[in-house]
Amino acid sequence: MSEEPVHVTLVKYDSGLGVSGIMPPEVNSSIEISATPTGGKVVKRAFKDNKPQSIEEGQITGDNILTVLAQVDELKKLPSGSLSNGTDVFGANTVVLVRKGKDIIWAYNPSAGCASGPDSGNQEPQQNLLQINDDHKAKFADIISKIYKAGEANV
Repeated sequence: MSEEPVHVTLVKYDSGLGVSGIMPPEVNSSIEISATPTGGKVVKRAFKDNKPQSIEEGQITGDNILTVLAQVDELKKLPSGSLSNGTDVFGANTVVLVRKGKDIIWAYNPSAGCASGPDSGNQEPQQNLLQINDDHKAKFADIISKIYKAGEANV
């Protein structure tokens, strides 16, 4: 029986989260990696006006797989969640979803929800709910960079 792959999806968007619940952020690119310790695949998309403009596919192997799986383990050490007030507390302009099968292992979506936004009067500091500090932000940026580089090396 083969091991179920880990699926990593990263979506990069322009600075700014659009208007919460009304207008989505402008998506620049996405990369989807599906990997087991023995192999996997990568799908990279470039977007314009939130529509896919190009799709590249490839296989992920060797050290690049090990990098992705190691970075997933590092992500699990960071706070995660979705913020309804449209605040990107990690400051990386990136949505992340990591799952194995139907189980979500780690997720971060700063643009989720429409219950509140910058003009709603609900300015509860959700950054404190996730307890994000400068070390978390630096670690998140490093992890995302390593995952992107490992995936892009194969498309």
